[in-house]
Amino acid sequence: MVFWGSVSLRCVLVLGFLAVLQPAWAEAPSDLIEKSHSSEAPSTLRGIELAGQEVAAQSASAKGGAGWSDYEARCLAEGMYFEARGESARGQLAVGRVIMNRVASDAYPNTICGVVYQNEDKPNRCQFSFACDGKKDIITETAVWNQVQAYAAWLLANHTKPGEAPQLLALLGDSTHYHADYVNPRWAKSLTLTVRIGRHLFYSDPAA
Repeated sequence: MVFWGSVSLRCVLVLGFLAVLQPAWAEAPSDLIEKSHSSEAPSTLRGIELAGQEVAAQSASAKGGAGWSDYEARCLAEGMYFEARGESARGQLAVGRVIMNRVASDAYPNTICGVVYQNEDKPNRCQFSFACDGKKDIITETAVWNQVQAYAAWLLANHTKPGEAPQLLALLGDSTHYHADYVNPRWAKSLTLTVRIGRHLFYSDPAA
């Protein structure tokens, strides 16, 4: 297992501090809908950006922490990047949290890479669409990738049991599913909507 260097640790402390400062933004039914990205404090976003730059400066991949390897950390970052690179910081973290909730669930593989790339060899039948859509997955937005690496590192360092997420993601609870707001998958009817963040609706499985 690979553990963090001092710079990456500083990143975790910065992001952890930011998480404590910020409430979980959601109102709903709209009590299940997060406020827009524009309401995020510029100083907070700048702090997250700087933390992301520190992580990126250390390696081409996200750094593993709390016993996670660099390989697993990169899988988490890839899942977050390809699934949510156009979302706000909280939206990207939410996708990462879903991945970690699945890792903790007996219904899914018990490794991050196993969850992210589950059924990748089955066209349009994988768990995360980017993994089996037939398109080559290339990281083209370096700035976004650098930030996502920091968010992935933060999630690994602050990993808790499903339903015990840090305040930053409290409304997600034990969510293990999500979909974009422009589709209406059949499976959503059997799940419980927990929160909407950006263009994604998140669900928990009451049968789990």
